[in-house]
Amino acid sequence: MRHVSLRLRIFVLTLSASLVTGGCAVGPNYHTPKIPTPEGYAEAGSAATPASETMPASAPAGQAARAPAVDLAAWWHALKDPELDSLVERAISGNPDVIIALDRLQAARTYEAAIIGSVLPEAEAAGGGGRGTGSDLARGRAPQSQISATNGTGLQSINEVGGFDGVWQLDIFGKYRREIEAARYDTQATRATRNSVLVAVIADVAHAYVDLRGLQVRASVLSAAIGVLRESLRIVSVRYERGITNELDVTLATRELATLEAQDAPVEAQVRAAEYTIAILLGRYPEDMLQELSATAMVPAVPGAVAAGLPVELLRRRPDIQQAERELAAATARIGIATADLFPSLAVAGSIGFQRQDAPGLPIVGAHIWSAGPAAAWPLLDFGQLDAQVQIADLQTRALLVNYKKTIQATVREVDTNMGLYSARQVSLGKLETALTASQRAVTLANERYERGLADFLNVVDAERQEYDIEEQYTSAQVAAAEEFVELYRSLGGGWQNYQALPPIHRPEPAVIAMFQRVLSHSDPLK
Repeated sequence: MRHVSLRLRIFVLTLSASLVTGGCAVGPNYHTPKIPTPEGYAEAGSAATPASETMPASAPAGQAARAPAVDLAAWWHALKDPELDSLVERAISGNPDVIIALDRLQAARTYEAAIIGSVLPEAEAAGGGGRGTGSDLARGRAPQSQISATNGTGLQSINEVGGFDGVWQLDIFGKYRREIEAARYDTQATRATRNSVLVAVIADVAHAYVDLRGLQVRASVLSAAIGVLRESLRIVSVRYERGITNELDVTLATRELATLEAQDAPVEAQVRAAEYTIAILLGRYPEDMLQELSATAMVPAVPGAVAAGLPVELLRRRPDIQQAERELAAATARIGIATADLFPSLAVAGSIGFQRQDAPGLPIVGAHIWSAGPAAAWPLLDFGQLDAQVQIADLQTRALLVNYKKTIQATVREVDTNMGLYSARQVSLGKLETALTASQRAVTLANERYERGLADFLNVVDAERQEYDIEEQYTSAQVAAAEEFVELYRSLGGGWQNYQALPPIHRPEPAVIAMFQRVLSHSDPLK
């Protein structure tokens, strides 16, 4: 009786300690670190026009037309291109990287839902038995909690043991609560990763679309220039046949025409490659998109300037910053997990079932059995292994804090860089507009002087070559301005905000229910 009383008191004391300290979770509690950011962007004053104004890529930088401010969440609509809008929507639903990111997020959400079970009791049905010369043939075959409940008084052998047993790991020092906390932060980090993929895919589609339109315009300019040179060669050839000019003019015209015709096939190949890139971004084969994308169009118009906001706004807008911050939070929670391993662990275990003597030559005797009580373990001598795990978790958290600061600094640099490039591209575009107008006039004057005999054909060839070069530069500047617009909004973290609706996850069921569900559903993840 004295031993029973002692065990009962130990059980009561340990259970009381569990209840008293149940609200304690060792390890640091996470707080979002306050990282100082600049009051404004270094390039904030570099825009030539207010953010509420827009400028077509084909117009000078100073000639802006009134238009609504750019919506950061759907910035590509500012390009006013229905085909681009359609491509973006299809990429969001069909791009492989977006689909993979969603599956990973769903897996993280499912894990978060399942890990809550770590703080709840577990139960199972089990049993075992055998024949032989031993007196307890169920030992080693049935769970230890059931074996501890067997009673061999008056029996020569226990051949069978079975029943139900359960265990409840008491979360005295908050290890399991920290695991749940870390899982929640991991899910949030994975959500931010998906948002980063959305930002990247939208920007990649817009970038590839701008490249395609630029190449199509370049192909049109090249085709027009070839047509002009063919006409020039025809006129020069006629004049040579009539003795009005010399063979040098015919040779020069032939050379210039052949030089431009040599560029025709490579440019067409680049157009096709741009179409293939867009198809892959949409999760389609190139052959599925050729008919749709082969229709030519101009490079989309871009706003004259944008309102980038303040650097501090990037903290809640850029998914990569959010991901870095959530990874830091999860690492902080894992310090608590590692710290809890230094403390004692306590569990309450129990079982209920039956035992039976059933062997040849012996009477069949059965009885109900049960056992219940606490179990405790405290690591005392591990030669520093557990303490090292705490130190490792702490150092990993410090590294992630530095990474968080680094990510913020890098994003501010990206915005500054892209704002400066965007403004510079528009200034360049305006200057090239003036140069293009002058070069077109120069071609007209050179032809008039040649027809009057006041200049040789070399002047005409030089003027036409310069016009083509400037027109090609102007097209490249249009494309570059549109690309910088895309990159600016990529760096601002726009595009993911309207795509946060997620399909429901499959809520984890107890194993016995899940077994029958899986058997009946015949689910195949590859279908």
